[in-house]
Amino acid sequence: MVAKTTTPTAAAPVVSIEQIDPNQVELDPNIRTQVILPPEFVESIRAEGVREPVLARRTPDGTVYVYDGQRRLLAAREAGVTSMLAVFGLEDATGTETGRIQDQLRTFARADLALTDRIAAYEQLALDGISVEKIAKTAGQTAEHVTGALTVAKSAKATEYAGYRTYSLDRLLLIAEFEGDEDAISAVTDCDDEDLEFVAQEQRDEHVIRVRQAELIAQYEAEGLTVVRRYDWSTMTELGRLTDADEDADERPALDPEAHKACLGHVVRVEVYGLDESDVQVTAYCTRKELHRSIYRNYNTAARAAADEPELTPEEAEARAEAEAEAKRQERRTLIANNKAWNTATTVRIDWLKSLLSRKKLPTGVGSFVAVTMTRHRWDLSNDNDGIAGDLLGITGYNNREAMAGQVEKTPTRAAYVSLAVALSAREHATSRESWRHPRAEHAAYLRQLETWGYHLSPVERIAAGYQPDPEPTSADVDTPAEAVDVESESESAEAVAA
Repeated sequence: MVAKTTTPTAAAPVVSIEQIDPNQVELDPNIRTQVILPPEFVESIRAEGVREPVLARRTPDGTVYVYDGQRRLLAAREAGVTSMLAVFGLEDATGTETGRIQDQLRTFARADLALTDRIAAYEQLALDGISVEKIAKTAGQTAEHVTGALTVAKSAKATEYAGYRTYSLDRLLLIAEFEGDEDAISAVTDCDDEDLEFVAQEQRDEHVIRVRQAELIAQYEAEGLTVVRRYDWSTMTELGRLTDADEDADERPALDPEAHKACLGHVVRVEVYGLDESDVQVTAYCTRKELHRSIYRNYNTAARAAADEPELTPEEAEARAEAEAEAKRQERRTLIANNKAWNTATTVRIDWLKSLLSRKKLPTGVGSFVAVTMTRHRWDLSNDNDGIAGDLLGITGYNNREAMAGQVEKTPTRAAYVSLAVALSAREHATSRESWRHPRAEHAAYLRQLETWGYHLSPVERIAAGYQPDPEPTSADVDTPAEAVDVESESESAEAVAA
């Protein structure tokens, strides 16, 4: 018979409760850096003493440190209390600073603790080699939360803003993402919570556009061309308004951009106004219009005379042409701005659809939406091809439709999710930049349905959804306090329909 052997276990800690003098003990370094002691809290301790023992440890030289109970200890000192209970023997077995930080995080897992203090604690633990998963478990947080906090800790700008104690972790992460871009940081710190995702994506898109524009400018400058950053009506003339024809010529063709490159006044303006390959425009101008002639010498036509309109001098004709051109430029600026906003909104909207389909429970009205899409919008379904349904469900690779069918066969409860993904893909595919330029009932219904399910429509999406655009501010509105402005009730104006 073989004798059984047992592995010796570590001796259980000796726990004791002792009376301590709050003025004769030390306070361990605490992850909470800002301690608030309400007067009523101090008064209750003065009247009744410290009813809940603090946690303490004793060093080999006999010094007592309180590592849990910071507020109670400080309030006891302020209240003049000379004796309080302390529990010894429960401290982290390692006796290290890392262990004490973990002890404090466990204590604060359900208590109020400033985000800046959490970030500092997580950072110290990570530097000591503690894994993200273990930190998260200790702090009662998700691994995503801890990873985000550590990302903030690596950013000087985000750490600075964290010190203000007014910004959420989501905003601090965006500040870290946009570090070095003050305009982007101002945008994500000044916007409302409901607009945060759109504004953040807008700044990402703007960054891509700026990089692309800089690359194109460098390319044209390498070819020896002069590139201007903005249009200046006082010094730049569009080539379409200039000619090299003789003064008395009947035919007055506009200057050819390629031939005009030899002119001393030749400049180009490079505009990138979107993420699509076609969202690039290069326009040539002349800054030495005196080297050419105006095409408007024969502006006074027989038709004008027949209409009994006054004749115009070349200068007057050019001024009128400039006014018309400025009106077109303004219209184009609106077009560009809303097209860019639509691209941004599409990215945000698709990300939101993914989150919708990741929920444990789908919102009400899904069945009606799918049924209407399958019937009234069957052409959208057939035109969608493979669409983005698989992407919305997190399915990658080829033959997404077969993978989706396999999901339903394996887990029948997934049928509602797959059906909704296919319907959303079809309706999403049917939208485009034209949705805001020429609003249609089916696009409005789609966007309003998403709004009913909790999606926040951006201004350009509200146009496509059939809402009236917000009025332009007048001079009387400038000094009106925000809280005094009468805002239209979203609940009254955003009733969604599935049709």
